[in-house]
Amino acid sequence: MGKTLLIFMLLSVKLAFGQVVDDFSDGNFTANPTWMGQTTLFNINAAKQLQSSLSSTAQTVNLVTASNHALNTKWEFFVQLNFDPSTTNQARIYLIADKEDLSASLNGYFVQIGESGSADSYDLYRQSGTTVTKIIDGAAKTRANANLLTARIKVTRNDVGKWELFTDITGGKNYKTEGNVTDNTFAKSNWFGVSCKYTATRSDGFIFDDFSITELIADVTPPSLVSVNVIDENTIDAVFSEGLTTSSALLTSNYILSNLGNPTAVTADNLPNIYRLTFANGLSSGVYTLTVNNVKDLKGNQIAEANMANFAYIKPYTAKGGDVVLNEIFADPTPQIGLPNAEYIELWNTTDEYILLKGWKYADLTSTYTFLADTLKPKEYMILCANADVNFYKPLGKTIGLSPWPSLNNDKDGLKLIDQNAVIIDEVTYTDNWYKDAVKKQGGYSLELIDPKNKCKGIQNWIASNSTIGGTPGQQNSVYQNQMDSGPPKLLTATIIDELTISLTFNKFIDSLSASSLSNYSINNGIGNPASALPQGPLFTTVELKLSLPITRGIEHTLTLANLKDCAGNSIDPIANTAKLFLAKEIKAGDILISEALINPRAGGVDFIEIYNSTDQTLDLKELRLANVDAAGNVSSIRNVSTNTVFMPAKTYWVLSSNAQNIKLEYNVKYPNQLVQMVSLPSYNNDKGNIILLTDKSTIDRFDYHEGMHLPLMQNVKGVSLERVSLQAKTNEVGNFKSAAAAVGYATPTYRNSQEEDVNTLTNKVSLAAKTFSPDGDGFEDLLQIDYRFINNGNLATINIYTDRGVLVRKLQRNTTIATEGNFIWDGLNDSGQLSKIGIYIIKFDAFALNGKTESFKQTCVLAAKL
Repeated sequence: MGKTLLIFMLLSVKLAFGQVVDDFSDGNFTANPTWMGQTTLFNINAAKQLQSSLSSTAQTVNLVTASNHALNTKWEFFVQLNFDPSTTNQARIYLIADKEDLSASLNGYFVQIGESGSADSYDLYRQSGTTVTKIIDGAAKTRANANLLTARIKVTRNDVGKWELFTDITGGKNYKTEGNVTDNTFAKSNWFGVSCKYTATRSDGFIFDDFSITELIADVTPPSLVSVNVIDENTIDAVFSEGLTTSSALLTSNYILSNLGNPTAVTADNLPNIYRLTFANGLSSGVYTLTVNNVKDLKGNQIAEANMANFAYIKPYTAKGGDVVLNEIFADPTPQIGLPNAEYIELWNTTDEYILLKGWKYADLTSTYTFLADTLKPKEYMILCANADVNFYKPLGKTIGLSPWPSLNNDKDGLKLIDQNAVIIDEVTYTDNWYKDAVKKQGGYSLELIDPKNKCKGIQNWIASNSTIGGTPGQQNSVYQNQMDSGPPKLLTATIIDELTISLTFNKFIDSLSASSLSNYSINNGIGNPASALPQGPLFTTVELKLSLPITRGIEHTLTLANLKDCAGNSIDPIANTAKLFLAKEIKAGDILISEALINPRAGGVDFIEIYNSTDQTLDLKELRLANVDAAGNVSSIRNVSTNTVFMPAKTYWVLSSNAQNIKLEYNVKYPNQLVQMVSLPSYNNDKGNIILLTDKSTIDRFDYHEGMHLPLMQNVKGVSLERVSLQAKTNEVGNFKSAAAAVGYATPTYRNSQEEDVNTLTNKVSLAAKTFSPDGDGFEDLLQIDYRFINNGNLATINIYTDRGVLVRKLQRNTTIATEGNFIWDGLNDSGQLSKIGIYIIKFDAFALNGKTESFKQTCVLAAKL
């Protein structure tokens, strides 16, 4: 009963203070406390002791129980080995271990018993991973019985990490010291346990009893915040007087730092009394207070309310290139606009840091000034001028007088700002072209930096001041950031100048450095990267590429841009970074034919020349010229068809005129996109003349026209074009040009000629698109379409419409010149403008050729109506 009461009391103490006590008097090791590991290889013997079980295998077996005691701790235990210990039969008692598996790589400390020979020492070891180091080497002791080892062992460790090892080799408590050492390598623990290494014949000879893990000195003092150590601008260490419970120490809401609030994370250090606090925002220079609440030590003592520690932080800072910039240059004060008649340079601290200028140097190409104990505050401007001019600029801002003053050249100069370690912080080599303004270039205006963060340097990032007084010393530049935005640059156009040259145009300023990188451009079909890329100043919105291989004519290439950036650092838009490159094949004789010419327009009208691409290739009208022949027979009045590329697809008709809108008003233009408006056409006489197509290398086609080419029956040819009959016959072959048909409006600009022969037509034919029509205005079959097609051109047509009884009701056409193919429409009205009656009607189509040949066609239709 007394032992049971003692066990209960010990258990109560263990529960209250987290101590570990077990004398196995309860007959088990599965509860109060719970031991884990190779539990089947241990048992409780008749003497109520923990003993290893008999095994037929040589091995190492382990048993552990939870323990977080690492500092201010006393460990006591009894050990008995019923054999002569050796290196193959030995015991380890792990006081501290971070792993449950004592045979694994771990961090901790253990007492080892067992070495070869009849004399034994009791030693303390530190284990780091798999590396074992003896830190206390106990004296060798000779046993009375060589085959029996009995000892009681005590180990203590105080709060500062001092270890002491004691033994009583009789098994009592008359302890003698084995040594001491201070070691703080590991100050945390998860497990306490025993490890038995044996051969099979010694497997059941390990006995342990009276385990006790208690505080070395009873702790009733609450923890306190001792100090704060700054690790970096986002991290501090809170140092406490003792170790804390993990659950309270890692709670971010228990910490408040002035100006920054709660940390984003709290992590434990190797030492149990130090915790690392991480903040989202960095510390600035100043004094801070860390306040801690609600944390508890390992004994449950809670820290006093609002426990605080103050600390000062001065943020270390080494200026980098661009932190301080040469922000404004006033090199030419005359003529005076509004600023003092004195040169100045403006510096700008672009950072949020204090920057010491002591030992820094400002220099031009001929002289240097060394700064004394000057400081630039965050975002502060500083005006540098000659000593004699300080009073002029002091009212405008912080001003430093330099002696000697490195005088500024008006046209060009090189300026540098160098720190005390000879590192160039900023440098500018300017020219008067940087003003980008002919008037301001003459003087009285400063050069202002557009944006210090601009990727573009030099002329791209400087411009004349927009200030009404000529500059902005001591304040933000008038042009600050007027170039910058977040929109990506886009490729607008890619213009082929010649076979080896391409001009690119962008929507905004391009960083000249990235624009000069050849790897940023690639052309397919084997061309690859260009041989050179030259950004074009002063605005740098264009880049000229010189190719290493010529563009193959007649084949479409693709230009792709990558990694190109603007002055804000934005990469080129991925949906506007390609362009199609096409250089048409050279135009040769016969490739483009003159297909129609209006050289005698109506009053208020204009001439036009229609051309036809007879090839299977797309051609470029930029290469084509239009001309006439002068009185001496020489090619004259040469006009470029277009100064820009105009692609003419194969087998298409295009019209050249000085007034495209007039052509659309006068005639039916089926393809208005195929109208090319020239500045002017060569002069063409109405009665006769010569139309010439040529390139800079050869004549492409020539048409010698005269008024007699029109149909003889025509009394007025004004506004009537001459159309080419055959594209296969020679241009000037007799009869190859005739008057355009009246049925098509006397001209067919941009589409097939009315008089053009159809080589596929075998017989003359007249037909109806539908045999029945109902002119009732419902949108369905309201008109009768009369289609015709003739082998030869130059026909006139008369169309009459009769009832089925032979009564003439409509004279639809009278001696109208017609195309080789076309149609007429009857709307159902008679000659009096009234709707004809329901019934059957005869369509009589009479065709007359100029050679006297006539031909008649009849078709029958039904004029219907709704009942």
